[in-house]
Amino acid sequence: MKKALTNASRSCTGRILTLVAVSICLCFLISAAAYGDNKQSISIKPYGYFKLDGAIDQNLTSHGNSIMWVEPKSYESDDEQFNMTANQSRFGFTAEGTGYSAIEVFGRLEMDLYAGATGAAVADNTATLQLRHAYFSISNGNFSVLAGQTSDLISPLDPSTLNYSMLWSCGNIGYRRPQVSLSYTVAPNEQTDITLAGGFFRTIGSDLTPTITLALGEENDGSDDGTDAGIPSFQSRIDVTHDLPGGNSIRAGISGLWGQLKAETNLGKSERYESWGIAGHFALSFASDYGFSGEVYSGSNLGNYLGAIANNSLVDGLESFGGWTSAWVKPSPKIKLVAGFGYDNPNDEDLSSGDRSQNRAVFGNIQYSIISQAIIGVEIARWKTDYKDGEAVDNLRTQTSFILKF
Repeated sequence: MKKALTNASRSCTGRILTLVAVSICLCFLISAAAYGDNKQSISIKPYGYFKLDGAIDQNLTSHGNSIMWVEPKSYESDDEQFNMTANQSRFGFTAEGTGYSAIEVFGRLEMDLYAGATGAAVADNTATLQLRHAYFSISNGNFSVLAGQTSDLISPLDPSTLNYSMLWSCGNIGYRRPQVSLSYTVAPNEQTDITLAGGFFRTIGSDLTPTITLALGEENDGSDDGTDAGIPSFQSRIDVTHDLPGGNSIRAGISGLWGQLKAETNLGKSERYESWGIAGHFALSFASDYGFSGEVYSGSNLGNYLGAIANNSLVDGLESFGGWTSAWVKPSPKIKLVAGFGYDNPNDEDLSSGDRSQNRAVFGNIQYSIISQAIIGVEIARWKTDYKDGEAVDNLRTQTSFILKF
């Protein structure tokens, strides 16, 4: 009875907090109308790029057109692969409000072609649309509220790779999901901005089996454990940017997430479990066109946040840690050079035989601007993935990309 009351209390609290966030959004909408004049309007601007990727891999990889890990070997010799795709071609629209006085209104809708691109039922030359971003934000001075689907607050940076997956499952965590998030920015001096952000997020999970003893005839209920929890997950971030002398800048921060999920059976038995993570990020940019960036994370059940080499979550928890670092330089206005390293390491004690137990990658690329809108790039990467109670498998990937921005 006590456990049931505790779970009900948590569920009720989550719903109340969500309603509070929605109420704040409505207040901002009312304020926007109140502050506006008779010339309120929304301007729509298209943007995007066309991109063709071609890649040769020494061995079979996780996703073919992109790579997140190396698959176990099926043959004694290498299993070479060649892939070519235009699926990363991206297009979207921004919406900016005018005539709202002190209120700033902004929205974004963005898609690419990677939905189902790796599924057996979808041929690569008949790719389907994938929703990336669909959100709007309303800002009043230092305070802003955002509603819709966009990037997680946790781990906000990405390495500049030609590979679509940007070291996901190899130290770079965070994806995109529906949310209501709030942010507040203070400026203690002219050179420094400090942003505090937090929000409520859709929890996306698997359908796990409770660890309790199952009765005869019981099985999984077939629904997402994140939905079954009845409450959203929570993320927050502290971000500091500081302008250094000579046009240089530095950015650093810390972020975290917590979510509750519930494994259920078709006869009503259930068990709650958690996902959590904490991450740090750092970036340093110099006016002479070079810089460094990186992130580090630790947590549990982060497969749906692209941590733990995307291994399935566990009711008892699957802990992991990892990170990435990258450096870039522009020796000329037309040339950009990038190099980096990623690493992801789940806790071996939480894994089963055959699970991915360690993942690392080293990459380097050169991006050449033929004109300001057209880029050709070449990337070489060495990947290595270990399997518990199995062998490590490595892969050399060479990729060429052609990009036209608009």
